[in-house]
Amino acid sequence: MAKFSTERILAGIVENDRIVIQYVYDKYFASIKSYVLKHSGNDNDAWDVFQDSLMVVYEQAQSGNLTLKSTFITYFYSICKYRWLKQLRDRAPNQHEEFEYKSEVELFGYNKYTVEIDEALEQEERVRLYQENFLKLSKECQELFKLLAKGLTTKEITKELNYKSTGFTYKKRRLCKEQLLRRIKENNDKLKL
Repeated sequence: MAKFSTERILAGIVENDRIVIQYVYDKYFASIKSYVLKHSGNDNDAWDVFQDSLMVVYEQAQSGNLTLKSTFITYFYSICKYRWLKQLRDRAPNQHEEFEYKSEVELFGYNKYTVEIDEALEQEERVRLYQENFLKLSKECQELFKLLAKGLTTKEITKELNYKSTGFTYKKRRLCKEQLLRRIKENNDKLKL
């Protein structure tokens, strides 16, 4: 198996280089899986954590603001560990102690990325909730939101959807938005139970 430097791994992840990505899986998945399994997880959890953490690395490396002060595996393992322990806390907040991630991150010089990782995880969850609940809306509401996302004006949407007036379009938009927000809130509340 070829050996890649930290810089080459990061570049390969950004470039979607199959050889580099396969190298990362072959070299590091077993240790991440072992960690997740030792901490109340299963094979699927390990796979999800690994994949999600790889996406976090991709997004940070692609931004051009990522400068590692140690090896790739140290950085990557910290992200995986953080993601898994955050999932455990989210699943059962009272059963899992707060871990010393922040001090570990500071030790390796990654403290400025802690907030970015938290924000990325929260954004990912918001997008997932939105997409999941968007698909449960009526076709009419979905079409209305798609037209809004394309940047059409209320007048253009009224014409496109054959509504009688722009007033009706505003009312329909408000009702669809309320329905979407209610579904998101209900699903979010269920997750917290």
